[in-house]
Amino acid sequence: MKFLKYEFTPTQWATAKAKIQNTVTNPDGSTEKVWDSELVTAVVELGKLCIQWGTDPEGMQVCVKQSTKVSVDILWAGEPLTTSFAAYVVWPDPCGVHTFAGWESDYQTEFCQVNPGAPCCQIPAPIEL
Repeated sequence: MKFLKYEFTPTQWATAKAKIQNTVTNPDGSTEKVWDSELVTAVVELGKLCIQWGTDPEGMQVCVKQSTKVSVDILWAGEPLTTSFAAYVVWPDPCGVHTFAGWESDYQTEFCQVNPGAPCCQIPAPIEL
């Protein structure tokens, strides 16, 4: 399994999403889209995340600017579909809005391979007492 984070325009996500979904027919004859379990273990559509914060008159934190892109987290069952998804991979700091329980260290390990100079990838020097 592999945990990756993505950002798509809404149109790009609609196209990519179709590649990891199947259509099933319910007992009542209706159809619905479901995630293809051979490709993905879990998908979380986070939506358009806040990219700029401010405060309201009472001092409470509020979003003042939202991303135009849709954020999506995918826990792949095997290898990711690189031709359809590779261009949309993003590497936000591993302390963000969402993670799959138990996959935090996997994401941080890959994040640090891609971003070795990031502050969260720096091992602190031992403190001499």
